[in-house]
Amino acid sequence: MQRTPLTARLYGRMLVGLVMAFSFASLIAMAFKQAEISGGENRTLTQLPGWPRTLAEWDSFPQRFDAYVNDNFGLRKLLLRLNSNFSTVLLGRSPSDKVVFGKDDWLFYAGDNSIELYRNQRPLSTLQLEDTRVALQRRARAMEAAGRPYLFVIVPDKHTIYPEMMPTYMSRRDTPSQFDQVVAVAEASGLPVLDLRVALRQGKTELPVYYKDDSHWSAWGAYLGYRRIMAALPLPDLPVIDLEARQFSVTSDHAGDLARMAGLTRRETTPIAAPADRCAYTVTAFQPVVGDDIMMRRTLCPQAKHKLMFVGDSFSEGLVAYLSRSFGEVVYVARSGFKPSRQIVPLIEREAPDLVIEELAERHLDSLAETVVSDGR
Repeated sequence: MQRTPLTARLYGRMLVGLVMAFSFASLIAMAFKQAEISGGENRTLTQLPGWPRTLAEWDSFPQRFDAYVNDNFGLRKLLLRLNSNFSTVLLGRSPSDKVVFGKDDWLFYAGDNSIELYRNQRPLSTLQLEDTRVALQRRARAMEAAGRPYLFVIVPDKHTIYPEMMPTYMSRRDTPSQFDQVVAVAEASGLPVLDLRVALRQGKTELPVYYKDDSHWSAWGAYLGYRRIMAALPLPDLPVIDLEARQFSVTSDHAGDLARMAGLTRRETTPIAAPADRCAYTVTAFQPVVGDDIMMRRTLCPQAKHKLMFVGDSFSEGLVAYLSRSFGEVVYVARSGFKPSRQIVPLIEREAPDLVIEELAERHLDSLAETVVSDGR
């Protein structure tokens, strides 16, 4: 019988010892770990399940305990960081399926079917387009009946404005995008839809209109969106904040959501501007108004007139610094995706604003059609 070489035996023992030491340290760390929110994954980590009391709880206990161990295993953050660095530096690919690495360190959001949308692989069907028209028409007619101007604003996805920074291996179909389809339907029906693509494409020649490490528009991009929105409003004598690109000269460090998702710790230096303070507006905290799905807060600027209700998603955050200085009161309604009229219209009637703006990110355009069934055909 051939004897195993001494070096091989030492290597094997060292490897076993290392695994045991690492496992022991991980269990110790797990025992002292508190429940937390994972910033990179944007979710609360699974809590330790309680002791089962029913047959159904006994049945699901192994899965729930397994989920708890997976989320709370000691040194998990260190392991994720090592995986992120290995994937990024050595393999040149994103460790997250929600982030795509573009050219020159640009990051792009891949969740919510964003890559299929970029490649024009999810065209809206004829029925979806008709339902989209119906959804917009219902909202606009409800506002018209109440004598309130209404504007629906579509914020393009980052890849729509910066397609040249997407990976070259991602081909695109030469067909209309969902964005093109919705704008065409709205224009044919005379619906008040604002397309920001031209303004942002022109603006990016002066300053970046989207962050490299974030899925949202930059301060400059949000300002350009604000100017186009203000220009489209029918109310006269609205005070408009007037800025030029050269005034976005203050540098600020920004921690992007895409960098966090990819497990990267880098911060992006970005230019911002300090608008002339025509008023020191006050802002309230967000409060839930329809479950946890729809939140509301308001800003007050005593020096300005008119009450605006702004219904939007996370892109509206970039507009707050501008809109809040142009209106006496702004009621911000935060929601993800287009919501049925039966949820939004009562809020508008209760607040009785002078006008309503509704904003939606491009990647959520298919949610328009989904509300028609919910509201009833």
